[in-house]
Amino acid sequence: MAEIDVRRLTAAARALMLAGRWAQAAGLLEDASAASPAERAVLAVAQAEVAVNQDFWIRTNLGSSALERASTAAADAAADPSVGFDLEFLRLKHDYTGELFGAAGDAPRFGPQGRDAEVIDRLASRAANLRASAPDRERAAAATFYAGLIEDNLRGDGEAARSIFASALTAAEEAGDDLTVSEALRHLGYHASEAGDAGQARQMWERSAEQRQRAGAVPYVLSQQLLLAGLARDTGDPDAARTVAREVGRWAHALGVTLLESQAAEIAGP
Repeated sequence: MAEIDVRRLTAAARALMLAGRWAQAAGLLEDASAASPAERAVLAVAQAEVAVNQDFWIRTNLGSSALERASTAAADAAADPSVGFDLEFLRLKHDYTGELFGAAGDAPRFGPQGRDAEVIDRLASRAANLRASAPDRERAAAATFYAGLIEDNLRGDGEAARSIFASALTAAEEAGDDLTVSEALRHLGYHASEAGDAGQARQMWERSAEQRQRAGAVPYVLSQQLLLAGLARDTGDPDAARTVAREVGRWAHALGVTLLESQAAEIAGP
């Protein structure tokens, strides 16, 4: 049997995950054999990352059980501190997604109305702790971005969120983290659009799409292209909007990402 370094293996699985190939990523990790409890913990956390990501994009319900298995594996191992951080960050992402989509899980719900303020406070506190305890600049940038999401999408505090997103962007650029750069730009672009600056929004969203392409993050690219399509529609270019939306719809259908497929259909029209 061929032997592959566990870090290289998990990096390959993450690349498949970002490409929207969740079944292949999960299968690759499931077929791997750990040589030690520490390697078993790394693999289990990677499996949890795939499950949490899949839950977000195609509304499966795999994250909770995968996180439980990862917690058990990490407890049984003298794991690298970064593995413990990654596990706690995945828990935060999982809980944030659950709060954003709610029990129905059909579409995201934004703002504080109908939410428990204490739940939001706890999520914000966890994000702050992760920012403070991150073992490197890249992980700190990702945790900072999620702190911004909580303030923006759950608490509804756009002013605080913009400042946090700007900090996440700076940290991610310094770390060379293309995906978090793209995420921060996406949400800063939202705020530019809401302020009436379509030019700045377009600039940020185009750069965000490019960063996502560099990261090989296919569903993320499609999501970003939909923002650009919506902007084209709203600024007087409906033909371009429909063309982009129809292409995104075909890709989303192929990946099984029904949320993006339905959003694309709304823009593309009949």
